[in-house]
Amino acid sequence: MRSRTRYTPSWHTKRKSSWLRNTLLLIFIGLPLLLILAELIARGALLATGSTNQLAPNKTVSIAQSYAFKLQDANGNSYPGLPDSGRLQVRRSPLLGYELIPSQSSDYWQINDQGFRQDSSVPIEKPAGEIRVFLVGGSTAFSNMADKNQKALAFKVEKLLNDRVRAQNSSPEKFKPKETPYFADQIEAMRALPPRIRDGSYRVIAAAVPGYTSGNELALLAHKVSAYSPNALIILDGYEDLRSPSNQPAHEIGNVDQMLRDPVAQYRQHQSQQFNNWLNSLYLVKAWQKWVVPADIATFSSDYQIFGAEQFSKDPKELQKRIDRYVYNTQQMIKLAGDIPTLIVLQPEITGKQKALTKEEEGIIKSLGNDYSDRVTNAYNVAEKALSSKFPNTKFVSFYQLFQSNNQQAFSDPIHLTEAANDKVAQKLYDSIEQLFSVLPASNSLNSDITPQPSPTPQPTPTPEPPKSTSAPASLSETLQRVQGQ
Repeated sequence: MRSRTRYTPSWHTKRKSSWLRNTLLLIFIGLPLLLILAELIARGALLATGSTNQLAPNKTVSIAQSYAFKLQDANGNSYPGLPDSGRLQVRRSPLLGYELIPSQSSDYWQINDQGFRQDSSVPIEKPAGEIRVFLVGGSTAFSNMADKNQKALAFKVEKLLNDRVRAQNSSPEKFKPKETPYFADQIEAMRALPPRIRDGSYRVIAAAVPGYTSGNELALLAHKVSAYSPNALIILDGYEDLRSPSNQPAHEIGNVDQMLRDPVAQYRQHQSQQFNNWLNSLYLVKAWQKWVVPADIATFSSDYQIFGAEQFSKDPKELQKRIDRYVYNTQQMIKLAGDIPTLIVLQPEITGKQKALTKEEEGIIKSLGNDYSDRVTNAYNVAEKALSSKFPNTKFVSFYQLFQSNNQQAFSDPIHLTEAANDKVAQKLYDSIEQLFSVLPASNSLNSDITPQPSPTPQPTPTPEPPKSTSAPASLSETLQRVQGQ
């Protein structure tokens, strides 16, 4: 039986192609128009009701974005292809690796005209009576995630020091006296009192920069901090040295070398970033990120804030090289400081709190992977032994396990602290600084005044005449008054 060819009318073919064409036109023209219309309606509604602030990210994400880096060139322009969503402006430096751009601020921090996290300028010439303490280190010392300067570590320590001076001046009986008492029972009572610290106006200057290793800090001390005549130095670091490869003498940011090697790929990345920036500026996208899929803190993290187990080497030789670099740079800072009292602090880290983790901190540990805790714990233990053995005559303290018995949340990520945790670190720093500035009571004035003097060579004297006066000898009090008046 002969098969019959099915006949399809030409009008049916035309109708099918017309339907396909109309569908494609609807997708490529109608859908964008619909999105534009929806965007205009959303903008108009929010502007009319004054509700645009509702689309702002939550405070935690906003703070994280504020602390993320924005690398700029000498003209203040961002490098094409590098992340530019951050607010903390930095620039490359031939001496320091990179540095904070002076005179900038956000809702959460302020950088003065010298690049320090201070509310005002620090003059080179130190005012009379001012005692300067410089705090250097990385992002923990800089107090990342603090929502204003006054909640940063440097400001907290400064307040504790100045409160102490006011207390010992207003209530001197609660502290060791300026002079050693004369009687034994008074001396015994004095030993139970806390020491006085040096009188003056204390100023703790936050010279820390997020991401700095000991190599950056050494350059900072040599080329910048030493010019301001510090009276004491606090070095709070360790984490960045332990996770930075041993062949890097200091930390740098930005893949500028890669940009020069492959400019085409960098241009494509730049175009992609420009598109993402435009897309994120749409109200519809902001609403989606605000209410449907909230933006994560990691979205706004800088390169140095990306944490992972792979950053901590399993190779004992590589780990030892990193620790040797850390110890060497710290030794050079101490030599450079000279007679300036120096406090070396190994910074806290979340694995030092393993026995008292909150649910939030357990989530942080889990997100870091199974190997992270083992590698970091080993690195910290080896570093602590090396530092304590290399600096027997220098003040060294480890804060690694500072929060091991703290049941409250202390960490917002592996190294950045909550406000309550910053309070505790500030108190511990203050306790150590107190020893650097403690003043021993001076010798009792009565003892020093009546110290026996060498007797002159005896000379022959004539036979004394009988006394002309028959008055009584002077009393003990009169004798003491006469001795003290000499």
